[in-house]
Amino acid sequence: MRRRHFLMTMSMLIIISLLFAACAPKASGTGGTESEGAQQEKKEMVLSFSLDAEPPQLDPQKGSDLTSIFVLGHVLEGLTRVYDGKIQPGMAESWEVSPDGLVYTFHLRDAKWSDGVAVTAQDFEYSILRLLDPNTAGAYSEIMGFLIKNGEKFYKGEVDKSEVGLKAIDEKTLEITLEAPTGYFLRVLGFLPYWPSRSDIVDKFGEAFSSEADKMVYNGPFIMKEWKHEEAIVLAKNENYWDKDKIKADIINVYIVPDPKTAINMFETGEILAANIPADMTELYVQNGTAKFFPAGGSYYLQFNFNHKDGQMGKILSNKNFRKAISYALDRENFAKAVAKNGALPATRFVPPTVSGVNDKYTEEYPYAPLNLQIDEAKAKEHLELALKELNMTHEQLPIFKLLTRDDAVRRTHMEAVQDMLSKTLGIKTDIVQVPKKQFFQLCDDSDFDISYSNWYPDYDDPMTYIDVFMTGNGVNRGRYSNPAYDDAVKTAKLTPDLKLRGEKLFEAEKILLEDLPIIPMYWDSTAYVQSDKLVNYIRSMVGADPDLIYTYIEE
Repeated sequence: MRRRHFLMTMSMLIIISLLFAACAPKASGTGGTESEGAQQEKKEMVLSFSLDAEPPQLDPQKGSDLTSIFVLGHVLEGLTRVYDGKIQPGMAESWEVSPDGLVYTFHLRDAKWSDGVAVTAQDFEYSILRLLDPNTAGAYSEIMGFLIKNGEKFYKGEVDKSEVGLKAIDEKTLEITLEAPTGYFLRVLGFLPYWPSRSDIVDKFGEAFSSEADKMVYNGPFIMKEWKHEEAIVLAKNENYWDKDKIKADIINVYIVPDPKTAINMFETGEILAANIPADMTELYVQNGTAKFFPAGGSYYLQFNFNHKDGQMGKILSNKNFRKAISYALDRENFAKAVAKNGALPATRFVPPTVSGVNDKYTEEYPYAPLNLQIDEAKAKEHLELALKELNMTHEQLPIFKLLTRDDAVRRTHMEAVQDMLSKTLGIKTDIVQVPKKQFFQLCDDSDFDISYSNWYPDYDDPMTYIDVFMTGNGVNRGRYSNPAYDDAVKTAKLTPDLKLRGEKLFEAEKILLEDLPIIPMYWDSTAYVQSDKLVNYIRSMVGADPDLIYTYIEE
């Protein structure tokens, strides 16, 4: 929940700079020359960049947002690691898969946590069971945990943990049994919910676990050295990490900078080496030839609350013709080009064209484009009239709808455009409500919204990472949409070893989603950015931590 809510988030800023400073004094003693002393001097490599928001949840079994995924992706490591789109060994240095594709046996390397304690198979067994524990209330419990044999039954209290397909054979060997063959499972293991927590640390800090830098331990390339909330996070190279010799950065400073104009100004004055380009400045950087574009894989949409606390509001939002009227009132083409900008494409369906299928891109294997590019005023008004008739209401009785979004300037601009389209085409009145990121997710989780401006980024390169989001009861299905036919199609896709049937069922589910429209897709995200040519191994990633700075450095 990649999953992966942008390059970190829609307006996230990536800013990298290098500062070289002496971190060790010259050796003391007699007989040494000035030249010898200089050679003994060690220099730190410091990468500095920014995020547009504070990470709201650094508990790997509970988190789901991209800001938290970025931070955790640099301080934790799963059994596998996905780097530059490729699956690589992580805490597991090798593994075997049974001929039927159901049983994975992982052999852990000799690795240590940041406090020197050995990383064991029991740590992963504990963490996965914790993900499946309903008391954890993790956003990814159902999306990813139910891949494991009896994971769903354990979550529902139908079986004991001993019946779950997990077995730490010894300290260095972990066996995982799946419900059905899952071709993308190794990719899943390299993502957030399968990153480890340690039982003694979770027990020690309880609800405060992961709330501060010193309230968790780390087994990844870096440790969190300092966390000044709403200001900065300082990551330091983890000297206990198994691959530390390949990591050149000593320190990564993560500054919380909500304003994209501030970041780009820092780039222009030479203070930083990379930055996202604000939407209204994209053309300038395209013209001077410095703009780079990255198809981030994000699908942006309006999400409706099917579980509204106000009964009348809930009836309106649950009315399919009302939602269709909203959809036809949107000019997706102009929104992508003139409002979102940054290389964004209008969404004619939910799953973006960058996602892989079996032999080609999924959208090429199953072409479908039911959503209008421009405003269709006639159909918008037709469906609104049908909705009003079904609701036994007049247009004048329609309430003012609240458009919930996060508190940044970019999203404000986006919602003002939506507000204008709905007003001019349908006469629907809306208020824009902006709140901080953490509060936004809390309000959505509490079903305390009318229409939210949301997004979904991939957790792995497969259409399932988008489509299973809206299954009944899914923790990140925050609008509480439910359709048994949709659920059945997704479940069949999850369980069948037949790749052709799997693809057909995923497509069937997507078509149901686009007919019901519990969400209204608007555009597929792309990121425009600038960077110095001194940056090496600056990896942009559609899944997981983006950017992935593990092996990034600057070459003079």
